[in-house]
Amino acid sequence: MNKHLNELLYISLWSIPIILMFLSSAVIEVDTDIPFEIFDRKAMLLSNSLALVLLGLPYFAIRYNKNYNMNFNKVSLVSLVFVFLLTFLFVIVDSPVVVWNKSIVFPEFLSSFESWAKLKESQLEKLTIYLVSFESFSEYLIGVIAIALIPGFFEEFLFRGIIQKNINLISKNHHLAIWLSALIFSAIHMQFYGFFPRLFMGVLFGYLFYWSGSIFYAVAAHFFNNFFSLSIWYFAQLGFFGEEYLLGVNDPPDLPIGVILLSLSLFLITLYFVRKKLINEREIKLG
Repeated sequence: MNKHLNELLYISLWSIPIILMFLSSAVIEVDTDIPFEIFDRKAMLLSNSLALVLLGLPYFAIRYNKNYNMNFNKVSLVSLVFVFLLTFLFVIVDSPVVVWNKSIVFPEFLSSFESWAKLKESQLEKLTIYLVSFESFSEYLIGVIAIALIPGFFEEFLFRGIIQKNINLISKNHHLAIWLSALIFSAIHMQFYGFFPRLFMGVLFGYLFYWSGSIFYAVAAHFFNNFFSLSIWYFAQLGFFGEEYLLGVNDPPDLPIGVILLSLSLFLITLYFVRKKLINEREIKLG
């Protein structure tokens, strides 16, 4: 058997607790009538985020393998700023995909799946609204750690740093590795009505990792995406955008088509620049 297939088997064995964790979240029903106020928000945020530490378990399958070197220290501040800009533009460009994905209607023979998907979406939305309805700045800071920093690190570590790398070693096709790992990344969240936006974002993170050779840029982009969404929600709740400004926790702002097209143009220009810069950095720093 190919040695990289052996690595995949070993990685899969270490991933069993992760698979069970995500599967349990898919089958366990959350009673949406529960008054979440009876729970401590800070404790829930920290416990939910600490569960993501399980995503680090597959590290023990590859810790001595130099093929999985993630080069955390190979970072340029200028490139990091442009990665943040690229991620910001992507959030705008991706907003029509979010709206389209949420409006998908399934054919009759998939009605049971549709019912399950809508139920899970409703359950998770109400839970998420409670978790991010911060009552103090300290809760907001805890939210940044629990919702942006910890998921950004551990999810990229697993899905890009290990799974994408392994698929690339097996297939010798980095495009296949990027898209397939992004597909797994989106599917394992068990939220169909956010599946495609999350898939395309995973693809963006995958290319950032491939171009640069450093997982840090993917982690930074993932963190910024979550941080930006969380902060917009928090400051909207504080009334920074006006009392009449309403924003759903999983809904993008209603943007004019002209803004989206302009953002798409800027995104493509920035993407070209970032790709070129990261590849040059990789060639210089990694040899």
